[in-house]
Amino acid sequence: MRLPVAGIVALAVAFAVVVRADVPVPRFTRTEPVAGQPIVADAGDGLVWQGCVAGRTGSACSGLVSPYTWEAALDYCQDLTWAGFTDWYLPNVTELASIDDDTRVDPCADPTAFPGTPSVDLWSSTSNAGLSCAWTIDFRFGDTRCRGKTGTYFVRCVRRGP
Repeated sequence: MRLPVAGIVALAVAFAVVVRADVPVPRFTRTEPVAGQPIVADAGDGLVWQGCVAGRTGSACSGLVSPYTWEAALDYCQDLTWAGFTDWYLPNVTELASIDDDTRVDPCADPTAFPGTPSVDLWSSTSNAGLSCAWTIDFRFGDTRCRGKTGTYFVRCVRRGP
């Protein structure tokens, strides 16, 4: 039996809906709205991540990684224009820990969502009350550490989506 074109289109749409219903939504979606400036949307918490650590660009996140003191990291994110957005901030330790993939090491990051992530400490905005340190997450093994704020570590900014 031969279906008219409208019937074939309706059947194809119905089939696509049935097939798509069983496909899980990926947690991370990586896009590049501005050439060389990728972003990663996290369906789990609605955050949007700078697709590359500070100093790296492009779809593969190549280039030299730039270290910052804690104060400079706060300023870097606050002043950042990336992928057409200007509302970036330094993530708190809980937000940063949400992209630390404890099923991986060296680096502890999803390589599809976050390619080129170096195995280094990344700053969080969370400061340890009463101490002159702030929390970092080591993306080599996933450890959380309190580092002196004048030390230089690395940065990945975040913003609220969409």
